[in-house]
Amino acid sequence: MRAKKRVGLMVLLVALSGWMFGAEALAADPRNGAKLYNMHCSSCHGPKGQGMMPGTPDFGRDRTLFTADPVLVEVIEQGRGMMPAYRGLMSTQDILDVISHLRTFK
Repeated sequence: MRAKKRVGLMVLLVALSGWMFGAEALAADPRNGAKLYNMHCSSCHGPKGQGMMPGTPDFGRDRTLFTADPVLVEVIEQGRGMMPAYRGLMSTQDILDVISHLRTFK
């Protein structure tokens, strides 16, 4: 019985440390982001992020990408202006992949 309590405590500590230190964050994949960007975003934002429609940012020149990832994730999930919301259409990891791809534009 004592061993079960010890294992349970260790599992709890590992879970809490992951929560406290952000262990749930995964590295973003810009290659997957490029695929998703081309599928969902390029028709309005352009193949190189230059913006194809009035009011869309030029990701090669715009300061938008200096914004922290969690803020950008929320904007993409909720949508903005004419941009639709992608919550439920793309996972948070997919959105982070798209953001990593956006940051490759110069």
